[in-house]
Amino acid sequence: MRNLSKEEREDARRLRNIWISKQDALNLSQVKAAKELGYNSQGAISQYINGKVSLNFQAAAKFAKLLRVEIKEIAPRFAHLVSKPTPIELDDYFAPVLGKLGGVDTSLVLGWFAFHKDFAASLGVAPENLKLVRLDDESFREFESGTVLLVDDREQQSPVDGIYLMQDAEKIVARRVTCDEEGLVLSSGVGKKQQMSRDVFVYLRILGRVISVLKPV
Repeated sequence: MRNLSKEEREDARRLRNIWISKQDALNLSQVKAAKELGYNSQGAISQYINGKVSLNFQAAAKFAKLLRVEIKEIAPRFAHLVSKPTPIELDDYFAPVLGKLGGVDTSLVLGWFAFHKDFAASLGVAPENLKLVRLDDESFREFESGTVLLVDDREQQSPVDGIYLMQDAEKIVARRVTCDEEGLVLSSGVGKKQQMSRDVFVYLRILGRVISVLKPV
């Protein structure tokens, strides 16, 4: 086991102090934390808290979510990965790239996508309604797992034909929506289809409609 750098030791110290200060209020134990964060045993939690193992971005993000703090409070060296950058020009905008890492949920900001306001206008979408989502849904056969999708997240009161992203338990799934006289048909592209009324659709946890597809990452 290698020796931790000074910066890594400081990360561990901050994590330990936050853990001690919040453990009782959040009703946490190392066993419970290991289960919630997807580790096989409490040993991994102990090693991170006691500075035996260096925190990587994934582990720091998991602990930040668990302890309800910003990642910079634990590991400032990773803050740039989740912090919105400063625009280079006044007409620049930034859309969050959302995804999932390990046990961390799909609302984790993996990075930022910079674009000019004219780009959003060419898509017919307001800049604030653009976001990117890395899809880890192997059930949707039209995209490879890991594909990054550009999404219009405006509220979908009246759906049109297209591909929509929706929250299903702890993951994001993609479904192709087709409108017909009887309502809507949702398909994952593997032959299984689900019929539903337009009224029911608005109650689904819709994240947005896919307007462009980027390469897998």
